[in-house]
Amino acid sequence: MIGQTDTLVPSLWDSAKSASLDPVAELVYASNLLGADKRITNFGGGNTSSKVRMPDPLTGEEVDVLWVKGSGGDLGTATRANFASLYQDRVLALEDLAKRRGLQEDDIVALYNHCTFGLNPTACSIDTPLHAFVPFSAVSHMHADAVIAIAASKDAEKLNQEVWNGRMGFLPWKRPGFDLGLMLRNLIRENPGIQGALMQSHGFICWADDWASCYELTLDLINQAQEFLDRSPQKQPFGESITSRSSDPKKVLLELLPELRGKTRHNGLRQIAKVDTSEEVLEFVTSEKLGSLAGLGTSCPDHFLRTKIRPMVFNEGGDLEASLGAFREAYGAYYERCKRPDSPAMRNPNPSVVLIPGVGMVSLGKTDQEARVTGEFYRNAIRVMKGAESVSTYTALPEQEAFDIEYWLLEEAKLKRQPPEKDLSRQVAIVTGAAQGIGKATAERLGQLGACVVLLDINQEKLDEAVEGVKATGASALGVVCDVTSDEALAGAFDAATLAYGGIDIVVVNAGNARRGTVAETDPEDYRLLDKLLMKGYFDTIGHSVNLMKRQGTGGSITVVASKNGVAVGSNAALYSAAKAFELHLMRSVAVDHAKDGIRSNAVNPDAVVIGSGIWNDEWRRQTAASLGIQPDEIEAHYRNRTMLKVDVTPDDVAEAICWLANEKRSSRTTGCVITVDGGNREGFLR
Repeated sequence: MIGQTDTLVPSLWDSAKSASLDPVAELVYASNLLGADKRITNFGGGNTSSKVRMPDPLTGEEVDVLWVKGSGGDLGTATRANFASLYQDRVLALEDLAKRRGLQEDDIVALYNHCTFGLNPTACSIDTPLHAFVPFSAVSHMHADAVIAIAASKDAEKLNQEVWNGRMGFLPWKRPGFDLGLMLRNLIRENPGIQGALMQSHGFICWADDWASCYELTLDLINQAQEFLDRSPQKQPFGESITSRSSDPKKVLLELLPELRGKTRHNGLRQIAKVDTSEEVLEFVTSEKLGSLAGLGTSCPDHFLRTKIRPMVFNEGGDLEASLGAFREAYGAYYERCKRPDSPAMRNPNPSVVLIPGVGMVSLGKTDQEARVTGEFYRNAIRVMKGAESVSTYTALPEQEAFDIEYWLLEEAKLKRQPPEKDLSRQVAIVTGAAQGIGKATAERLGQLGACVVLLDINQEKLDEAVEGVKATGASALGVVCDVTSDEALAGAFDAATLAYGGIDIVVVNAGNARRGTVAETDPEDYRLLDKLLMKGYFDTIGHSVNLMKRQGTGGSITVVASKNGVAVGSNAALYSAAKAFELHLMRSVAVDHAKDGIRSNAVNPDAVVIGSGIWNDEWRRQTAASLGIQPDEIEAHYRNRTMLKVDVTPDDVAEAICWLANEKRSSRTTGCVITVDGGNREGFLR
C-alpha cells in the first residue's frame, strides 16, 4: 500500500453559500476550494472556467461569455480580477481564422486580446482553448498528483481505462494550447458519454452543467485515482533504501547552505533557499532509484517550469563547486542541443532543486515564496514518480518537449509581465531588538523593500506582534526569541536564519537599553547589564554576522544603531555614552578589516527617539525629566524644540536611514559611515 484512505479528498462544497452567488462569484468560490488543497492541484496550476450568459456592453444583447482563470494566477487565492472574460463565439471562430490565414499555435494567442469581453485587462491563460471547446458550462482542469501519476506512466492509456472504466477519455501528449483544445473537442464529439479526459504527462480535465456537479466530479475522479494507487501491491516503488539517513542533518545543512547560496549566485543575484526534510523526500533521496528517476526529470509542464528539467544530486561531503560546475555544464549542453532560432537566452544555469541523499532537499528561488513553491513542485514530482512506479513505469517528457515549454516564448512573455523586483528582493536581513521602536520600524521597512526578515528579541509577545507587522507588508518573516547577551542564543538565532532562508545579507545591530548615572553613581548591576548588552552583545552579533557572510562569499551589510551620545557625551549617562562610542569604533574596525570580504559596515546616530521607543519607559522618562527640570509629559516638546529643524525624530525616520545603508543598490560605495538622524543637533555633528 503506498497510500491510506485519509489521502482521499473530502468535499467542502457549501450549497447554501453557492446558491447566494452570481455565476462568476460561484466560479471564484469553486476555484478557491479546489486550489486550496494541494492534493487537487499545485500552486499556480490548473484552470477553471464558466460559460455565462451576459448582456453585451454595446448592444445589450445576451451573449455567451467565457470566464477563465487568467495567466499566472493561483486558484486558491484567486479573486474575480484574476479571471479573463472573452466572447465565447469569437474564441471558437479562431479555428476557421487560423485555417484561412495559416496561423501557427503561438500566433493565435495574440488574437485572444481581440476576443476580450468588457475590456477585461486580465491576460488569458494558454489553456483557454481547453475550456472554450468543451460544450459544458463548468470546466475544471487540475494537476492532481494521483492523476498525473497515471498520466506519466508508461501504460497511461491502458491504466486510464482500468482506473476510470470509460469515464475519462485519453489524449496523448500535446503541448498546452489551441491544438490541444481542438483535440479535446474532437475527443468529446467521438465519445459523448465521457465526463473528462486524461492528458498524458499533464493532468486531467472534466466538465459538468453546473459548478456544484463539476466540483464533486473533480474530487471523484481524483479519489478514484488515489484509491487505485492505494490498492497497488508494490510496497517499495523506489526500490530498496540504499543510503543511510544522516545522524545530524541540521549540521550538514548548516555547513552546506551558506556555500550553496553563495555559489549559485547568478549575474550578481542571490537566491533564497528552503529546506525540506519531510518523510516523503527522505524516502526518495535514500532510495536505489534516486539517480535514475531524478535524471529523467519531471513530467507535468507546471513542474519543470519551476524545477528545471531535472534536479542536482549532491552527496554529503562532496565537492560542491565541482558538482555545480558539472550541473551548469550539462544544463548549458541541454540548452545548446534544444534551442531554436527564436529561443530566449539561457537563464540561470544553476539548479533550482538540490537533492542530498540521506539529508533532504533544498530548493532555490528569488523569493521565499518562489523557493518554497519550487520545493512543493518537486514534492509533487516525487509523488507522481512514486505513484507511477507503483503501478507501471514512470516516464518523463522528451527532452525537446521539455525545453520547448521551459523556453516557450509565451512563458518568456509571462516572465516579462511580472512586476520589477523590489530593492531588497533576494536579501535576508536580521534585526536585533526587533520587537519595538527602531528595530520594529526597521524590520517592517526592510520587508516593504522585499527582504526576508529575521526578527530577534527577548520579549515573545511583542516579537510575535512585530513579526505579524512585517508579514503584513507581504514579506516573509521569522521571529526568534533571543537574548543577545548569550552567545549560545545568538548562535542558535543565526542557525535558524540559515535554515529558514539559506544565509544572511543584512544585519541591523539594534538591541539595547539605557541607564542613568555618572561614573560615581553607576550601579554595578547596571554596568554588567550594559556591558553585556551594548558592548559584548554588539561584538558577538557582528562576529556571527561576519563569519556567516564570509562563508557565503557574497559580501553583506552591517548597520550599527549607535547614538548621538557616542560622539557627544550625554550628561548623567556615563556608561551608556561610553558604550555607544565603543559601538561606533567597533563598526569602523569591521569596515577596515572586512572590506576585502565585500562586507560594508556603517552606523546611524539617532537622538531623542521618544515616540515608540522601548528605552523611554516610565523610569527613564522620569529620570530624564528630573535632570532637565521639566515634567515627564514635556519630554517630546523639549527634544523637538532642541533640534535645529524643530521636528520629532521617529523610529520610521531612523529606519529609512538604516535601510538606505543596507541597500547595496543605493549605498554600495559606502562603508565606515555614520548617518545622524537627530533633527539637527550641533553637539552630534561628526568631527
